[in-house]
Amino acid sequence: MKQINQTLTLFAPAKLNLNLEVVGKDRDNFHFIKSQVCFLKLYDIITLRFNKNSLILVDKKNSKFCLDEETILKKTITTFKKRFDWRKNFKITLTKNIPIGAGLGGGSADAASLLLGLRKIYNQENKNKVTINNLLTIGKDIGSDVPACIYSRSLIATGKGENISMCSMPNNKHFLILFPGISISTRSIFQNFDKKKYNDIFVNSFESIKVINSLLPVVSCIEPKIKQILSILKSLNNVQSYGMTGSGSACYAIFNNINDLKNALRMIKIRRENDWFIWYGKKKEFGFNRFLY
Repeated sequence: MKQINQTLTLFAPAKLNLNLEVVGKDRDNFHFIKSQVCFLKLYDIITLRFNKNSLILVDKKNSKFCLDEETILKKTITTFKKRFDWRKNFKITLTKNIPIGAGLGGGSADAASLLLGLRKIYNQENKNKVTINNLLTIGKDIGSDVPACIYSRSLIATGKGENISMCSMPNNKHFLILFPGISISTRSIFQNFDKKKYNDIFVNSFESIKVINSLLPVVSCIEPKIKQILSILKSLNNVQSYGMTGSGSACYAIFNNINDLKNALRMIKIRRENDWFIWYGKKKEFGFNRFLY
């Protein structure tokens, strides 16, 4: 990116929590979790170019979902520039394809990919390089899911989400995402979380992965439609596994082959409501290199 008119474009892939266990909390009532995560070929797109003034835009024409104002990208670039005493300005354009408030980590994905883009540009211009560890440190201050989204590959997140270890998952499975158009406040979910409701947690398995979500009882209490969605997914022929991702309200189903997935889509079409968002595809190990040119 040597000339001012060049544009850098990045994927920001959606995060899928195959499981999420709340294992405790600290004195400040921040919860400790354990979650096995993969990333999907469902992604937002961020374009980044030099500009006289800082400008963040949402491409409403090409986005499937729109925000009135993008705040996490503003926080991300402000934090990066302050940390490295960098005075460059950029025009940042976001194409939003990941549902908002779905538990798919869209905001964290956007922040993580922007950090990787800023790092690439900064390192081309400066002798003192920004490392991935630098980004991870910045990322956890922006949001608890940002470190995982910086990696954007199969992993296990623990602590408050900032402790990351790599893992492996099958690459040949087919994923179906169903978002019922309901956004639930993550803060409200954790405030109402009750450890005594653990016995009500739904459990199944995906390969050797236990599919369990500690937040499902409280989410289902706040929004009973989640139980309906999971019931629909359970009824699909040859579904290998199903559950709710993160704090919801998006739910997922996993299939062994494309024919089983297509049959499932036909069944869902019969019961589909107008405000449902449906996506299907595969996971991908994105890693740090997610640039388009």
